[in-house]
Amino acid sequence: MTGLKLAAALVCVLYGGWECIRRKQPLFFKLLLYAMASYLLGTLFTAGYALVYGHEPEGFHVGILGYMGTYFFLLSSYYGAMNRLADGGEARYRGYRLAAASGPLLVLVLLAHSVRTLGDGACLTYALLCLPIAPTLYFSIKHLILPDVDLGIIRVMRPYNACVIVFCMVQVLLQAPACSGLDIRAAGSVLSSVLLMTLLPMAEMGVRKWFI
Repeated sequence: MTGLKLAAALVCVLYGGWECIRRKQPLFFKLLLYAMASYLLGTLFTAGYALVYGHEPEGFHVGILGYMGTYFFLLSSYYGAMNRLADGGEARYRGYRLAAASGPLLVLVLLAHSVRTLGDGACLTYALLCLPIAPTLYFSIKHLILPDVDLGIIRVMRPYNACVIVFCMVQVLLQAPACSGLDIRAAGSVLSSVLLMTLLPMAEMGVRKWFI
């Protein structure tokens, strides 16, 4: 299934690069492209390792840095490029912010359960991945449920935000040390690949409407 994820990531990078060449894209979209490029590099290392040694790498490896980069770029696209446009910090939206905290809270619960069950050493890599995924989930959930603003930024990005939420949760479950079943990992890899190829087109359709 690594080959499938590699192909999906390559398609994403080619699509994002073409869209950046074809028309001027905002910083938000470019950060997503960097996220997909990071995922491609991480998967490329995993595929190369499996080709040489006959099995995928275990524990922490260089490819993990690529996956971490994916989530950090996703987080940067929210915090640095979109959140200031979508959320002005008004007190009346405090309830939505609290509700959005359910995402990272769930990630922390799953991480704590894994550490308690398997120990610290077995969960180090999982913890490194959860570190950027948790705040990314917070922003994606918040932007999904926040009321729309005058500029219409929230409304047009809701399908994209929903896709990010599902993608992040699939990664959290798929990378969990307790998730060792081949059938579960295969299904998760297929779903991850489909979601990966959906993220950039959904984002591009949304940001295109920012300028209409």
